[in-house]
Amino acid sequence: MLSQRFAGASFRLPDSVTHGTKAKIAELNRLAAPDAQVIDLSIGTLDLLADKRIDDGVCEFIRTQAETVHAFAPVKGFPFLRKSIAARVKRLLGVEVDPNTEILVTPGGIKGSLTVMFQTFLEPGDEAIIPVPNWPHYADMLRLNRAVPRFVPSHPPEAALSPRDLEAHITEKTKMVILGDCINPTGKVYTSDELRALARVIATHNVRREGDGKSPIQVLFDCPYEAHVFGERAVTFAAIEVDVPGHGAYALRKCTATLTGPGKTYGMHGDRIGYVWADADAIEIAERVQVNTNSFASTYGQVATHLALQEPLDAVATERARTARANLDVVAARLTKVDGIRIFRPDGGYFLFVDFSRYANAYEKLGHERADQFLLQEARVASICGTHFGPDMENMRHFVRLNCGRTLDLLNDACGRIERALAGLGAPR
Repeated sequence: MLSQRFAGASFRLPDSVTHGTKAKIAELNRLAAPDAQVIDLSIGTLDLLADKRIDDGVCEFIRTQAETVHAFAPVKGFPFLRKSIAARVKRLLGVEVDPNTEILVTPGGIKGSLTVMFQTFLEPGDEAIIPVPNWPHYADMLRLNRAVPRFVPSHPPEAALSPRDLEAHITEKTKMVILGDCINPTGKVYTSDELRALARVIATHNVRREGDGKSPIQVLFDCPYEAHVFGERAVTFAAIEVDVPGHGAYALRKCTATLTGPGKTYGMHGDRIGYVWADADAIEIAERVQVNTNSFASTYGQVATHLALQEPLDAVATERARTARANLDVVAARLTKVDGIRIFRPDGGYFLFVDFSRYANAYEKLGHERADQFLLQEARVASICGTHFGPDMENMRHFVRLNCGRTLDLLNDACGRIERALAGLGAPR
């Protein structure tokens, strides 16, 4: 039997909802007439190309320093890139990071950073808390590392993880809590007060654990959409310090690893670069892990990332985010006018989480059990079903995530299709 041949954790992995959907759409469009092509609002990329200065700079680097590009690179990343990362962190978050000891550049994008940090901190059976709805790959990646995901639902789904719910789900096996900005799919951005409230819970447990000689709870603060935070930016989790009764000040920096990369910010998804900043002890162990897995990140990608992180391109990152947000606002304004649709307006990012529940009875009569199925078959618009963003979320089968990072013409076309498909169902219930 196949299940006996392969490791259980790998054999039980589901297909990737994002990459799998993209492949299915490509096949549907290959067979479809020009006027029936599916509009893909599923996978979360922007249509805006990376800035040409990055491309030109990489070409120039290859022409003048080919020996560097084709040689082994330092495991933690090129020193010039780590300095650029530290400078970007300072400009964006106001935090000083030592580029020599507190930064690790990883291959495989932010997924690579997550993999290294899971391997650095987690033993088989350790538990990691994941607020849901959230990015579905966290759970699969944890299981590959023989760790146990513990899901904490947010009520309502666009709300923050509450300190009370966090406290209720921490056990002696809890080794990690996964937090971040612009939570996928709702676009929730935590405020400084919300983060401090969670920090107090974790700090209190860590003071007790450290007093008992036990491992502290590690926080992974995952920020792929860091440029897509709008309004006042909250204090980053690693910069929080809270008072623990009977102990005094506790700095969350000593138990927090912050992860991000250039993909969503600069349009560099294919470069597959991620990076982590954390305390020196964590980075030292993570470096040992990385050298025994993927050695080091692509030299080409590192050069491109170094160029993207220069201060003159901060304006490019901001403008890309503003453009994506403006497009999202157009989609939200159109769909809000459709009677019966409920839209969760995100704090940040470029996804819309949309509730079609009031139309469910009508499209179920057509044989569509979920909103994404209805949109794909009747509107020829691809989306991601809400059930993918957490376990036992059948109540979200009438929710979809729409990627508004596409061109405005394409988004308007998609809106028109959705409006016409819904009109064909009659009045919502």
